[in-house]
Amino acid sequence: MKANGKIPQTIHTLADLTKRLVSLYVENVKFTAAEKLTVVMSAGVLLVVAVVLGIFALAFLSGACIELLALVLPAWASYAILGGVFLLLVIVAFVLRKHLIVNPIARFVSRLVFDTRNEDDDDKGKED
Repeated sequence: MKANGKIPQTIHTLADLTKRLVSLYVENVKFTAAEKLTVVMSAGVLLVVAVVLGIFALAFLSGACIELLALVLPAWASYAILGGVFLLLVIVAFVLRKHLIVNPIARFVSRLVFDTRNEDDDDKGKED
C-alpha cells in the first residue's frame, strides 16, 4: 500500500477545509452583526424622528388647549390646568415606567439578540 502520499494530502485538505469553515463562520458573524446593528440604528432614528415630531405636535396642541380654555377661564388658570395635566402625565409615566419603557425595550432587544425562529418555521414558510 502506498499511503505515504495520501496522508499528508488528506491532512492538508482537512486544514484547508477547516480554514474555510472558520472564515465562513467569521463572515456569518459579520453579517449577523451588521443586520442587528441596522435594525437597532433604524429603530433609533425612527425614535428620534417620532420624538421630535411628537414634541412639535404636543406644543401646538398645548397652545390650542390653552387658547380654548382661555375663552372661559383666565389665562393663568389655563396655563395652570395644562401644567397640571402634564405633571400628571409625568407622574403616570414614572409610576408605569417598567410597563411602558423597560419591558418593551427588553422585548425588542431580546428578540433582536436571541433569534427565536425555528428551522421548522422556515421550512413551513418555503412550502407556502
